[in-house]
This record gives sequence, C-alpha cells and structure tokens, in this order.
Amino acid sequence: MDQRRPFSVGSDASTFESSGARKIVILSSHVFLDGFRKASVHFVARRWAVAGHEVFFTTLGHSWLSRFKQKERLEALRRAQGNRYSEVEPRLFAGAYIPPLHAFSTGKPFINRLVRPLFALYASHLPGFVRTKIEAADLVVIESGTPVAFLALVHRLNPRAKLLYFCRDLLRSIGASPYLCEAESRGIGLFDSVCVPSRRLGEMLPPGGKVHFVPQGIEGAIFDRAEVSPYAEGSRNAVAVGDMLFDQPSVAAMAEAAPEVTFHLFGIRWRGDAPANVNVHGEQSFETLAAYIRHADIGLAPYRVNSSEVYLAESSLKLLQYAYCHVPVLLPDIIPVSRGNEVVYSLDGGNDWRRIIDTALAWPHSEAYRDGILTWDDVARQTLATVFA
Repeated sequence: MDQRRPFSVGSDASTFESSGARKIVILSSHVFLDGFRKASVHFVARRWAVAGHEVFFTTLGHSWLSRFKQKERLEALRRAQGNRYSEVEPRLFAGAYIPPLHAFSTGKPFINRLVRPLFALYASHLPGFVRTKIEAADLVVIESGTPVAFLALVHRLNPRAKLLYFCRDLLRSIGASPYLCEAESRGIGLFDSVCVPSRRLGEMLPPGGKVHFVPQGIEGAIFDRAEVSPYAEGSRNAVAVGDMLFDQPSVAAMAEAAPEVTFHLFGIRWRGDAPANVNVHGEQSFETLAAYIRHADIGLAPYRVNSSEVYLAESSLKLLQYAYCHVPVLLPDIIPVSRGNEVVYSLDGGNDWRRIIDTALAWPHSEAYRDGILTWDDVARQTLATVFA
C-alpha cells in the first residue's frame, strides 16, 4: 500500500501556540549563526521555540577538515557552539558537533568508495552533549543530507521518540554520497513523518515513507522592514541567492547582454573572473539579503536542471521571496510555475538575452504574486501536526 499522502495546508493563522511543550532535537547540516545562510529549517526551529517548545538545533557535517573549504564558517561555529549548545533565543539552543574528521559527499565515485568506511564510522557516534538531548527528546528531526547517516543511531538512542524527516532535497540532486542514499532507502520507513515542500519531491523518494506535503513559507516581516534600498538611485539591478545547481554560463550571458544591469550574487562562488557588472557578495545575513531582494528589478533563479529536478520550483525559497516582494523572476522554461511573475528562457540555448532582460525589466511588479504564500507560523504548525496530529 502506498503510504504517501498529502497533508492539509489550509490555515491562514499568523501565530500558533503549542498544545503541549515538547523537547525537539534537530539534526542539520546548516549552521545557526548570524551572517550565514538561513534555510527553512531555521525559520521552523525559531517558530517552534516561540510556540513554547524546547528546541536543540544541532549542526553536523563539519570537522577540522572544514578549515580547508569553509574556514570562516568553521571558526565562527567553533567559537560560538563548538561541541556544546548555546542559547541563541529563549528556548532555542544551537550547538555543533566538530570532531577532527567527518564524512563528506563528493561527485567522484572513486572518492565516494574510499569515504564509505568513514561514513560508517562517523555515523556510529554522537558526543555526549547531543546524545543526552536525543535520549530525552519527544521528537528528533533529521534534515536531508549528512544527518540521514545518523538515523539508525538516533533510533537506538531513543526508540520512543517520534522521528521526522525534514526532507528538502532529492539526495542524488544535491550530489549526496551513495552511502546517504542507501541509508535513506533503508530507513525511510522508520520515520513517523516525511515532510516535503514539493509534491513532486515526495513522489521521487524511496517507497515506504509516510509522506506529507507542507509548502515553504515566508518571513514577510523582514522584507516589510527592508524599506531602504541598497542600490544606487536610478540603477537597474538583478539578484540571485544560493548556489544550488547554479548556471554560471547563463548568468554570464545575461550580464554580457545587459551591461547597464548590475547582477548581485549571494552565497555563490563564481569560477574565474566575473564580468564588471557582476558583484559576488558571498554569504550575507538574511536581513541584508531582504533589502537586495525587495528592491531588485529582477530576481534570478538560474537553475541548471533536468526533468527530475524540477521539484526545486515548488520548494524554492527564493521563488517565494521574489513573489512576496513583487519582483519578476528569470528562470528556465523547464520549471513549471504559475504565480505570474515568471520570465522564462531555454536551457537548450538560442536565447535572445537582450530581449529577455528587457521583458523582465518591463514586467509589472504586482501584489497578486504573493497570493497563497504561507507564513512560517503556518509551516511550523502544520509540520509538527504531521507527527503529533
């Protein structure tokens, strides 16, 4: 019997209260630090804490090895939360497990085979500061990615706890190790709920999971407060956020076709020398990003996707953020979207980039684009209700 089923998403409430305070442990590859990228798991964690639950946000997938790739992030994480929890907000604690070595995914099959024993070793242990919280938890949330490796250990540490798979991505789409894909397939039936932001994504997961669909949400108040534009008066600006499946050649072609438009890239690494009208800003706080998104002329969603990855359109935070801010968005025509702010181009080439950019610049900025967008209160409440109905 197919256990996948949609979950109701009908509420418009802006705040919610818990029906009983619970201890919640979240295992994530993300960091809960000011100045670094915020994803849906951050907003949901915060709303759970506001609702009265005790939340322990736990960062995995970092070690001393991270110094070679993410030195700034590792140092900030080590100082603030290294192998301990710190209270970042009332009832919300953030901590990071930082061992000397950690297992990691690569796009190279040979290296993945070599790393497989390291994954098994890494996933067999959690330090005491995490273990004690899991043993006392009512709910353990495992986000897609490296945390999936710890599912079996979590279940052994606390077989009474409810388990929620906070699945944001198809593992093979984000280049996850075969070890993680196999762990997901083996363990998906252990979860009391598999919560996805895209129906398409839910249909592509391994069989046996109790899949519930809850769309992404928006932290609208932050955009509403971002009244001051960061752009020079009279300038034309496009903004892109996040490097997942980033299509650099298409953005380079856009920049060449429209030299009067400045392209602002956040959380994106540009390979080689960037054109003069491309500004690579690195990772910035969400508050900083909000102003750039709200006051942009064009939002960019330059995904290099195939037909199995179009679920990203349903789960993309940036598409919702552009819509909330009434900003037209440039994106590939393979992605099925229907909010009304979309200007599309072809991944197969043959694009008249000057015409496409001019179309986007002239596109209306309409209030109607934000119709039906959930708040994070809605998302947090509905996500928890998939486990504690």
